[in-house]
Amino acid sequence: MKPPLFHGGVDPLKVEAWVLGIKKLFEVFPCLEAQKVQLATFTLEDEARRWWMLIRDDNKGIDWTWFLEIFFDKYFPQCTRDRKVSEFEWLKQGSITVVEYEAKFTELARFALHMVNTDYNKARKFESGLRNDIQERVNVLKLPTYVDLLDRALMSKTNMAN
Repeated sequence: MKPPLFHGGVDPLKVEAWVLGIKKLFEVFPCLEAQKVQLATFTLEDEARRWWMLIRDDNKGIDWTWFLEIFFDKYFPQCTRDRKVSEFEWLKQGSITVVEYEAKFTELARFALHMVNTDYNKARKFESGLRNDIQERVNVLKLPTYVDLLDRALMSKTNMAN
């Protein structure tokens, strides 16, 4: 099993992918908080490794939660997080397919969990971004779950194409 490597850069998707990969390792290899930091920092490469070497002495003995906080401050700054939340708030289907809209919705929802904190809220947010012709077909159904709404939106678009 090869651990994920992180080379640096301010790309929220790469940052998140690395963190998720490291957390996946923790599921297989349970370890103490300090060991989590050791394992994670072992996988840092290039610029990220240089960053950690620069701040390591000031952060001896930190736990995983604190490490993530300083890591995100460096590689996923608040202004970038705020931009992703705003992008999610304004997300509309437009000319893309329901499948493409759903993929973008899922990608951005991770950054605005407060807006999709229940299945009902997630369904309403998804519905509000659908193109009008599809939205009109599904909103009368008042579907309570995201999965049901997605299914009907996909079916609606298929039926409209025929």
